[in-house]
Amino acid sequence: MQDRWQWPMASPFGPCHCIHIRNPLMDERRFMTHYLVVTAIGTDRPGIVNEVTRHVSGCGCNIVDSRLGIFGNEFTFIMLLSGDWNSLMQLEISLPLRSQEWDLITMMKRTERHQSLQYDISANAEILIRDQPGIVSQCTQFFSDHGWDIQAMQTITLEQQPFNLLKASFQLNLAKQGEAAGSQTAFAGFCRELGAESFEFIVNHKHA
Repeated sequence: MQDRWQWPMASPFGPCHCIHIRNPLMDERRFMTHYLVVTAIGTDRPGIVNEVTRHVSGCGCNIVDSRLGIFGNEFTFIMLLSGDWNSLMQLEISLPLRSQEWDLITMMKRTERHQSLQYDISANAEILIRDQPGIVSQCTQFFSDHGWDIQAMQTITLEQQPFNLLKASFQLNLAKQGEAAGSQTAFAGFCRELGAESFEFIVNHKHA
């Protein structure tokens, strides 16, 4: 619901004036803390990350969380920002214009503060295997089939002769009822079937 303006009916006794009716709910929302996810992609060069963060701070936004990665000659910068309504609106309007000057591609999306789910069981899994198409998707399918939620994932290609190796690491949470020990045995069989050089699956139980 937004602010409304009302115009009284014309009066024969002279000019009339419009009446501004404020919406208290909208006023309250403007001073609440809001959140925005920003992703920036562009050619890596010295100082570019500093330019982005300075502009974010200049708009009055706070960087709650961030991740930076280099892929080929490109860098990817992901940020979770917080601020009041006006600060985030200022950034949403100004960042696309500045991004053109910096030769960046940027994407933005409003969000809420992350509410972490509580899991009794988590795990760390790692596999070292000959690099070939489809390995990562087979791993993610395995975890999904066994009820594990992927919290974080990192893959690195190790270039060597006679063939490259892929090292994939996963942080997992048990998303539904299941047997963690059974997953360890199943993962071992899965890795052997793929012909992995090495692998590990470490289960962590949360203690009250």
